[in-house]
Amino acid sequence: MDIRRAVGVAGLALLLFACEREEKMVREDLPMARTTKARTDAQAIASAVNTYRASCGGALPESLEALITQTVVAGAPCGPMLGSIPVPPPGWSAYAYARQGDSSFTVSSSSGAQTVTAP
Repeated sequence: MDIRRAVGVAGLALLLFACEREEKMVREDLPMARTTKARTDAQAIASAVNTYRASCGGALPESLEALITQTVVAGAPCGPMLGSIPVPPPGWSAYAYARQGDSSFTVSSSSGAQTVTAP
């Protein structure tokens, strides 16, 4: 009888531990994974912008949509640089592309007080 009770208590302890681990994952690990995805996506988009600039006559694209369409520059086809614009993680804003003049740009997304920016 004491062994069964000990096994039962041990089983309950394992279940409690598993529930605490799952709650920690939802509370801490999931938001961190979403931030990592947003940062990785922004870096991939920034890389595609730089590839566009290098491959399509030296100019920055006018918008993110230019990265997913084929254009013709000086009679030669250029692009697409991405198959599609990445979808941001749940709770994050759509990726924003902002040109600063003719030579620099940023790609960003935010969630609450957190923002990721590339390059």
